[in-house]
Amino acid sequence: MSYNNQYQSNPYQQAPQSEAGYGGYGQPEQHELQSYGQPYDQQQPYGAPAPQQAGVQSATPVLSQQDFLQRVSAIRNEIQSLTNSVHSIAQLHQRALTSSDGAAQKQLEALTAQTQLQNTSIRDQIRQLKGDTERTTDGSFGLKKRQFESLNKDYKSEIQKFLQEEQTYKERYREQIARQFRIVNPEASEEEVREAADADWGNEGIFQTALRSNRSGQASAVLGNVRARHNELQKIEQSIIELAGLFQDLDALIIQQGAVIERAEEQTEQTNVNLDKGNEQVSKGIESARRRRKLKWWCALVVFLIVLAIALGVGISIGVKKAADSNTSPK
Repeated sequence: MSYNNQYQSNPYQQAPQSEAGYGGYGQPEQHELQSYGQPYDQQQPYGAPAPQQAGVQSATPVLSQQDFLQRVSAIRNEIQSLTNSVHSIAQLHQRALTSSDGAAQKQLEALTAQTQLQNTSIRDQIRQLKGDTERTTDGSFGLKKRQFESLNKDYKSEIQKFLQEEQTYKERYREQIARQFRIVNPEASEEEVREAADADWGNEGIFQTALRSNRSGQASAVLGNVRARHNELQKIEQSIIELAGLFQDLDALIIQQGAVIERAEEQTEQTNVNLDKGNEQVSKGIESARRRRKLKWWCALVVFLIVLAIALGVGISIGVKKAADSNTSPK
């Protein structure tokens, strides 16, 4: 069973056709948030401003708190849908392992393609919420930051579950390849079985070499099944690589939030500096007011003493004059 012509593009990462994995499924779809035809490692990094189109204003408006919470709620609904898809993928993996008609495998491929597009959509929406949180300068920043971190954490948890499912079925596909190889080569050693499980069964030379050891019709059919399982295993391995890259990018979103915190800390520190300067100015003002009050009291005391001295001078002068007049008057 060959899928090489069906998977040539990838919503996460564009890979060569010879490595056809779960990645691309027909022509890349366009989503309102980004172009899926763009290689994953060439997409805009988290937090980077999106490229501006001609005539579009560069400034992006900040969401109100209500609009932000509505978007968070919508993304959580998409994450719940993703959870259901992951469960369905696990069931289809199990059917594909026990079925030889290919129907389950086709359903698995279609659902995996849909899930990858959904993953990319959720990732981009979370990235947009991050950018909005970083642009927020009013009192809603704290709430937005908490909502963003909680949402990102929950999404990472779902991606981790998806990774675990793919890892589990990767091992089951390898075990099935080993069992089927033993059917064709019952005398094979453990080392040969391990090599067969890890071999590139898409390589015609390896397939023909294994077939020469057993020319029966059953052996040919079994080895054909081994080759099909190897192709499916390659798709799972590609899916694991893509999911691991997505998980790392979600980790980077948390790390890059440190820049927001640092800016907030810088603003807080500057506010504290301004408060200290203000307190210093207030202290100086209080001290100046005290000095002015003291000066007023001293001025009042000096005026009082001057008035007192004048009064005493006038009184003494009048008293001396009266005494002189009384001494000169006839007896």
